[in-house]
Amino acid sequence: MGAAAVSASLLFALVAGVTGGCDPAAILRRFFVVRGLLMGIACQFILLPLLALLALLLFPQPASTAVTLLIVATSPGGGFSGWWCSLVNADVALSVAMTTASTLLTAVALPLNIALYVGLVFGRDVELDWVQLMLNILLVVLAVVLGFLCARRFPRQRPRFSRIGQAAGAALIILGCFTNGSSDAPIWTNSPLWFAAIATPCAVGLIFSMLGARLLRLTNPEAVAVAIECSYQNTGFALTIALSVFPPEKVGAASGVPLFYGVCEVVLIPIFALCAWKAGWTYAPPTEPLCTMLLNDYQPTEASAITALAEQGPTDTRTVHVQIQSTTSLTDFNGQLGADRDAGSTNGSAKWKLPLC
Repeated sequence: MGAAAVSASLLFALVAGVTGGCDPAAILRRFFVVRGLLMGIACQFILLPLLALLALLLFPQPASTAVTLLIVATSPGGGFSGWWCSLVNADVALSVAMTTASTLLTAVALPLNIALYVGLVFGRDVELDWVQLMLNILLVVLAVVLGFLCARRFPRQRPRFSRIGQAAGAALIILGCFTNGSSDAPIWTNSPLWFAAIATPCAVGLIFSMLGARLLRLTNPEAVAVAIECSYQNTGFALTIALSVFPPEKVGAASGVPLFYGVCEVVLIPIFALCAWKAGWTYAPPTEPLCTMLLNDYQPTEASAITALAEQGPTDTRTVHVQIQSTTSLTDFNGQLGADRDAGSTNGSAKWKLPLC
């Protein structure tokens, strides 16, 4: 119970911190980016379960392993997805929106997917620990709400909130490694086919979801966020459900599936994210040093923040410097403020004269 309480606390701090580091206007706007949100949900609850089923057809496994892998693949997105997006400066707002949406849809999508893939394919009923499941969902939802409120109430503290979330994420990884090392069912005793079956959905999901997002003409940072959100599952959900499905003699073997899938996430997603950054697919410039990129926030500034600035202050004209990301066109701001462009380009700093009246 001690480790579970610490894990829950760190998960809450992680989700709240990552959400608190975002611009609330950006998060709300991402809920209206229908293509991105629907693509993320489709990858989360349709693509990944199908990839898990394909992996089991290619690498047949015992029932306990097969059922648990399908449960992992049908779980909602994990809180770390926003953390990874925050580290490499993919679209964090879209990631948080997808995590929130998938968490809210879990109560419906998870049992439907389990009934389809486990009940029909393997011919067995699965009883869910609904109390624990709903408590985990409530925990994440409350963390998102708290982070959202803090971001709106304390906008200048958003970088600090983001660092708190990143620190909680690192601590949660350390706790997970310690838990894995002290497990009663060591995963290293399994066959190579077992490792291949567990790793396939995560690895292939990153590629297919990225390609699908680009085919839908999402921006590169949005596509990277969709890919990370698709492959990063909440293995805590899967582990809780697996413990309620199997008899005590099979719990050890079943619990190894979400544990190793978590290892795959920790290994594969950072590699993918760093490659995406070097390819210029994130908001962070690929020429920045690695440490600088990891420690700085390159998320785009919302036009709504500029609009709010223009509506405040005395009646005069002042020069305001606005940092425009490389993915933002200056024409996006034309007509919104009645401002005249003084100088600038699509990259770097643009100078605007805003009538503050």
